[in-house]
Amino acid sequence: MLKSLLKEIIGAVPNSSERAECLQAFRGKCRVLVLFEGASDDRPEIQEGYLTDQQEVLASNDIALLRVAGGGVFSSLETPVDISVDDLRADLNGPSPEDFEAVLVDRDGAVVFRSKAPVQLSAILSALDSVSNRSN
Repeated sequence: MLKSLLKEIIGAVPNSSERAECLQAFRGKCRVLVLFEGASDDRPEIQEGYLTDQQEVLASNDIALLRVAGGGVFSSLETPVDISVDDLRADLNGPSPEDFEAVLVDRDGAVVFRSKAPVQLSAILSALDSVSNRSN
C-alpha cells in the first residue's frame, strides 16, 4: 500500500515486474479501469455519475470497466466477471474492502493511474496520453 501511495504522489511508472495477473484475459486487448467501490461515503455514487453515459467513449479508447462491490467483480453492464476479488485486490495493491479507489491498468497489465477520489473521464484519458508520451 505504501509503495502504491508513493507512486501516486511522485507519478512513478510501475516497474515491469508489477503486473495484474488476474487481468490476464484483458492483456494485449484493452485497458481496464477497476473501481473498488467499498466506501461508505458518496465516492462510488460520484464516480458512477462521472461515467454515466460514457460507455461509448470508454469503448472507443479500449477501456473495459470493472467494478468491485459487495464482494464481487462486475463489468460495466452489471454482469458478474469470473475474477477473484481477493486476487484483484492483491494484484493491484487495492484498498481495504471499506475504501474507494479507481485504478487504471494498461494493455500490458501494469498500473498507470490510481486515485482515492472519483475521477472524471478526462483525467483518465489524460493519464493515458501521459503514459503514451513517456513511452515514445
